[in-house]
Amino acid sequence: MTEIELFGKLCLHYTLLDGEIDAKTDSDFKQQFEKLFSSDSARGSKRVVYIWSTRSCIPRLKGKSNIVYIGKTRSSLYERHHRYAKVEGEGLNWERYRHIIEEFGPIVVHCAACDDDPRETEKALIHLYLTEHLELPPLNQVR
Repeated sequence: MTEIELFGKLCLHYTLLDGEIDAKTDSDFKQQFEKLFSSDSARGSKRVVYIWSTRSCIPRLKGKSNIVYIGKTRSSLYERHHRYAKVEGEGLNWERYRHIIEEFGPIVVHCAACDDDPRETEKALIHLYLTEHLELPPLNQVR
């Protein structure tokens, strides 16, 4: 299941953040991560659910999907993520991202505004993903 199919199951209208993460080094990753989540589109995206995805699908326990993370925020995507560039770009975190990018392509972020509580919409998206693939997206399992 792709991010577009998953958003479609809940009839959510989504937008794509400006930019992508296709880093070859941890320092490039940190810069690209910070740039992506500091973009105008990230700063303006409040009360949203979001999906990080790749160009190619990843084999899952059942089926395949290009979705690597499902999340939500009541604040902006900028406030939620930009400060984590250093942590995400080091150690095993960086190794996971490096592998994902090398094997499945750049990471992009789609988001959809929520009229109600983003927590409930995130739960619904995760439930649909879990039902389809019998496991969580790869980066949802790490936290």
